[in-house]
Amino acid sequence: MKRYFLILNLLILSLPLFSAVHHVPPELRAEQIELEKAFQADPYSATTRFELAMSYAYTGWIELGWQILKTIPQYDTNYADTVVPKYKALIKKEPENWKHHFKLAFGYYFKEDKDMALKSFEEVVRLNPNNAWGFGFMALLKGEQKKYDEAIKITKHAIKLEPHGAALHFLQAEAYRQKGDYFKVLRKSITILNLKAAEAKYRPTPFTNEIQE
Repeated sequence: MKRYFLILNLLILSLPLFSAVHHVPPELRAEQIELEKAFQADPYSATTRFELAMSYAYTGWIELGWQILKTIPQYDTNYADTVVPKYKALIKKEPENWKHHFKLAFGYYFKEDKDMALKSFEEVVRLNPNNAWGFGFMALLKGEQKKYDEAIKITKHAIKLEPHGAALHFLQAEAYRQKGDYFKVLRKSITILNLKAAEAKYRPTPFTNEIQE
């Protein structure tokens, strides 16, 4: 046990403290602000909640996005059945719009069609190759398929695109944990703690009470 804490302390001392938060493109933050306003105006709409959750998901606020998504069945128990045909139709009109594919992927995910969800995320990153979060969700799906080496490879690429993405480091740590590589898990855990501390300063918080209703 003493050896474990010695290694932990050495790792903490050897790693830099991160002060930066992941990057959110200005146009996506502007979109997010408008969706936050829509949420304030109509917090009981499943569609409003889904759109805001997606905006958080593709701007790196993964936990907040999941938190909102979990509430949607309270307002529409079959909303996943709405998402898939809606975004398939929109993709026919705007096939190059990566956001449509991103949202369709979540529709498939919640309908337990993981293969189609993965294909949709692959289309997201084809259209938007710098989208670290699209790669992140691909890694999540690979992990759920127990393809941990593939998940790690994808997260490494995603982290190159967004070094300050705490959720990306978490996904990689989980894949290492599943493979039994606990030393790498330990290193990643320290990185994640530093990044989460930085995120806490910038994380959107105005809607916590409403989201948790």
